[in-house]
Amino acid sequence: MIDGRQEELKRLASYFPKEKKLYAVGGCVRDALRGKPCYDIDLAGAITPDELTVILKDSEFKVCEASPRLGTMIIKGECAYEYTTFRTDSYHAGSGIHTPTSVRFTEDIFEDARRRDFKCNAVYYDVSEEKIVDPLGGSADIEKGILSTAVSPDITLGQDGLRIMRMVRFVSTLGYDVEEQTLASATKLVSGLSDISVERIREELDKLLAGDNCRKALEMLNDIGALKIILPEVALNDKVAQNEKYHKYDVLEHTFRVVENCPPEVRLAGLFHDVGKGVCYAEQGNTYLHNVVGAKITREVLTRLKYPNKVIDRTSRLVHEHMFDVNGNAREVKFRRFIANNIDILDDLTALFEADCKGTGYLESSRTAEKIRLVYSKMLDEKVPMSISQLALNGNDLAELGFNGKEIGEALNALWDLALRHAVKNEKSALLAIAKRMKRNTDRKKGK
Repeated sequence: MIDGRQEELKRLASYFPKEKKLYAVGGCVRDALRGKPCYDIDLAGAITPDELTVILKDSEFKVCEASPRLGTMIIKGECAYEYTTFRTDSYHAGSGIHTPTSVRFTEDIFEDARRRDFKCNAVYYDVSEEKIVDPLGGSADIEKGILSTAVSPDITLGQDGLRIMRMVRFVSTLGYDVEEQTLASATKLVSGLSDISVERIREELDKLLAGDNCRKALEMLNDIGALKIILPEVALNDKVAQNEKYHKYDVLEHTFRVVENCPPEVRLAGLFHDVGKGVCYAEQGNTYLHNVVGAKITREVLTRLKYPNKVIDRTSRLVHEHMFDVNGNAREVKFRRFIANNIDILDDLTALFEADCKGTGYLESSRTAEKIRLVYSKMLDEKVPMSISQLALNGNDLAELGFNGKEIGEALNALWDLALRHAVKNEKSALLAIAKRMKRNTDRKKGK
């Protein structure tokens, strides 16, 4: 059942006493029951961290501390496994703090199951006997594709606000529906998300955006009021109307559809691409330059969520550039400059252009993306330099011709522009000939 690691796990289980067996639990069991591959295998049992160290002392396995207070250790063999002792947790009521304030170890698998988030994640696999142990009936939820909490949803979601984000993330990644009472509790208790660290919110958002059902999940975030808490700038676009000639949907629904049509690595940009529309509409009654406003908002929000600088820069650039040639009248030379200036994010931009068109409800493809592909292919055939550094000459060559100071930079830019437009081939002799003419003209103007 546990892909390719069954033999190693059985050897590991052989060190556990019969009265304190080793179990796999959580996502790996859930995914195996769904017929999906499982990657990270979480283990559990009644053995405490101290006991685990003793029973594996002379074995082929190495034990490393992870969080002994929570009963969590890392077991390393051919693969690495996270092992957690059966336990019960206590939280400060309604605090929304993700880490339990007190932990009590137990030998009762039923108690351990009840402290977990959802029944589908509280199904155990007895490694030695190779059988499923299902204290809460989670197998039925897996079969039906629903999420219900391990105990009362008010308790489960009230103890740990992050579980609301995990719930919606599972909707995205697993395609599950949420049981009615659980959804009602999430709506009632959604303010608990305010107490969760931005790092954990960011982590769950990234996982949500990677799922095949991300639009369904984003709609749920909005419906339960979570979007207003974690991304109020995006939520502001709910029910902001758009020109029906070009859009079937309001800004927020269009945004969710764009995200759905983006490849996973572009979905963050898809989520923010029109974030400036609500602000622009409120301030000036139209959405003119919403991409410029949106790029600024994107940078602010992603900084708040502590994304890496590379992600912030890339995403805000995509937002800023997504309106290029929106009217379809840009000349080829403008496309050439756009391509060269954005060569490092060109694939992401074309993907965003395509998704933006599909998200209108009217278009299936982007004329801008198609023209970018055509012009870029032409530039490659022409061996056009995509940057000044790819020119067949450099500043030293120009210095030998008598250029100095700012003249060198200005000349390089002028030569690159000519090569970019294919007005001259990127060959040193051809570029030098033009540079010499440029120098003579400069000298003539200076009266030399």
